[in-house]
Formats: sequence, structure tokens, C-alpha cells
Amino acid sequence: MIRYLSDAPLGRCCTFLTGGRAKRLAFAYNADELAEAADSGALVLGRGSNVLIGDCGYAGDAVINRTNERVFEGGVCVCDSGVLISSLAREYMERGLSGLEWAYGLPGTVGGATVGNAGAFGGCMADSVISAEVLAGGKIRTLSADECVFAYRSSGICGTVIRVTLKAESGNKDLIRAESENNLKTRRDKQPLGASAGSVFKAADGVPAGKLIEEAGLKGLTFGGAEISEKHANFIINRGGADSGDVLALVNVARAAVYDKFGIKLEREIKLYGDFF
Repeated sequence: MIRYLSDAPLGRCCTFLTGGRAKRLAFAYNADELAEAADSGALVLGRGSNVLIGDCGYAGDAVINRTNERVFEGGVCVCDSGVLISSLAREYMERGLSGLEWAYGLPGTVGGATVGNAGAFGGCMADSVISAEVLAGGKIRTLSADECVFAYRSSGICGTVIRVTLKAESGNKDLIRAESENNLKTRRDKQPLGASAGSVFKAADGVPAGKLIEEAGLKGLTFGGAEISEKHANFIINRGGADSGDVLALVNVARAAVYDKFGIKLEREIKLYGDFF
């Protein structure tokens, strides 16, 4: 049985390092615990990337997904949803398996990456997912890749992903390593260090959101302890002492400025949970 802590800090479980407290907080270390918590209606979070928790907290139960089993056999990998996508990409690289070179260095979990159809460098989860076990309405159903209804940075998955089955096909180990490490280097060169939640907005009509925000003159803009990164304008970073309200203010400013200048409505990648005011 999963155990909850009362009035627990939730923000420190998220990569922005901001946000209030959860009414109750637990950690799920296996699929049964995860299913129990999700079935009871708890908010399920992975490693806290791609989310922003309100400063006034979350008035319900939250569970942090720490499931971590994966099995490689017969050209596939059956993987718990809590596995770090970057760790899995490293394991693919070390085993000489192709398909996740784009994900090396990417924050977040396999479950979150599947629901959001995460991608970079021309690859995405939809290229590798064979099926996903999803808990919804008290039942676990196995969805085929087609039933997941993948689209750009999104899917049609409704419910909590418990496990994912991925293609794990052998390839040229040297080429896989070279591509993976080049992708990691590119991330480190182009993306800022520090506390952030990754890309704030989705690309708009094929135009990178960071380019639009930069051309709107917002690089380096600060509010409280938060900043639109000087290095990559689609990242907001916690420079130290930021709260979620500071981050949300910059999100809203960027969206309004891009709309005013280009007539383009940016769509958030990060998800908001809890109470902000």
C-alpha cells in the first residue's frame, strides 16, 4: 500500500524548484503503487519537468512516479513509465540500439514523453512506441501506437501511463553513440543551465517559439527571480528565489508580445497545476 506524507512540499519535486505544498504526497516505486495512487485520483508527476505548480499549493493528493523497471528482449523494450528518458537513451546507446538518439540528455520520464510525444532532432516518441499500458476508469488497457493518436508534441492518451513497449532494434553502435553524444553536446551548447522546465511553448506553424520570443525583444527579460533565458528564449529559468508567479508572469508576457508582434498565439508545453492566487 502506498504511503502519503501530509502537507508535503511539492515544488522541490519539480525542475523549476517553485510551487507550494500538496495536501498529501507519495512516491510510487512499482507499477502496483502507481496504479493504486492513480486509481484513487492522485495527480501523477514524473520528474517534475514540463510542469509549473502554483505557489498556493495543490489541494489534493500527488504521487511522484519512481517506477524504474525495463526489460529488453526480442527487439523491444518493455519499460516502466517512471524511467528517465535520458537514462533509457543512454542504455540504448550502450547496447547499440537505435531509435532514442534524439532523447539523450532530455529531461523527464518515459511516461511523460509518451503522453506529450516528446521529440527533438527530427525524432520523437511516436517513432518508437509500439504500445502503452494506460490506466483509466479503474482499468488498464493496452493501446496500440495508432490508438495513442500521436500528433506534434501531443497524443490522445487519456489516463495514467503505467508501462510503454518500445522498438529496440540493433544498429551500428558507433554511429548510434556518435549521434547521441552530438545531440547531447548540442543541448548543452544551446540550452541554458539552471532550474527550468524545458521548452515553455510549442513551435507555431513550424516556427520555433524561441525565435518568435527573441524577435519580440524579450531575451533576458526578468520578473522577480525568473528570467527568459539569454541563451534560448523558449526557456524560462529560476535565477534563484523565483516563485511560480514570477514564471507565470513571464509566460503571459511572452505570449502577449508574440501575439502583438506576429499575430501568433503560442501554445504552452508546460502544464499548470494547483492554485496560483
